[in-house]
Amino acid sequence: MVDTRFSVSIQILLTLAYHGEELSRSEMLAKAVKSHPTFIRKLVSRLVAGGLVQSVRGKGGGVKLAIDPQDITLKDIYLVALDEKPIICTHKNTVTKSCAVSCSMNDILKKLVYDMDANTQTHLEKTRLSDLLKKIS
Repeated sequence: MVDTRFSVSIQILLTLAYHGEELSRSEMLAKAVKSHPTFIRKLVSRLVAGGLVQSVRGKGGGVKLAIDPQDITLKDIYLVALDEKPIICTHKNTVTKSCAVSCSMNDILKKLVYDMDANTQTHLEKTRLSDLLKKIS
């Protein structure tokens, strides 16, 4: 299964940044992303809770960026979109006690996944939403 929460969250935030102070509705965002509005609302809810998006309720309401795109790193989006869980997780298979490989896999994979996630976050911290916004023609 492919997890699109991070990439869709980037697209949502880029759309909001592109439209500036204009409020956007989840239906419009879903159409732009070509995704289901319920999925978009769940992601927007995370982005609001994470302080990246501001929600305005009522008639004519919608969402917009809560902070300047220059102040949002891809790491910020990654942590909010994935609820601070790594994008890659280890499997939970039962250990076969008579197999040395099976007994070692959990420790091996935990370290591997931890290192991958740490490297990913370090890399994502170097790019800001405003850097991606500049690439939109």
